[in-house]
Amino acid sequence: TTAAPLERFTINFTITNLPYTSDLENPESARFRATRSVMNTLLDRLLKESSIGPVFQGCEATGFRY
Repeated sequence: TTAAPLERFTINFTITNLPYTSDLENPESARFRATRSVMNTLLDRLLKESSIGPVFQGCEATGFRY
C-alpha cells in the first residue's frame, strides 16, 4: 500500500489578545520566536484532536501580519 502524499494547507485567523508590533515581522526576534512556538504548540494540539488527527504530521507558523 502506498501512503498518500502530504498535503499542505494554510490557516488564517485573528488573535484578538495579541497586539501586533514590528517585532512580529522579524523571524529572528525573540517575540516572533516565542509567539511562533506557542502557536505551533497550540495548533498541533488542536489539529491532532480533529478529524485530520490520524494523518496530521505537524504545523509551522510562518508569519504574522496586521
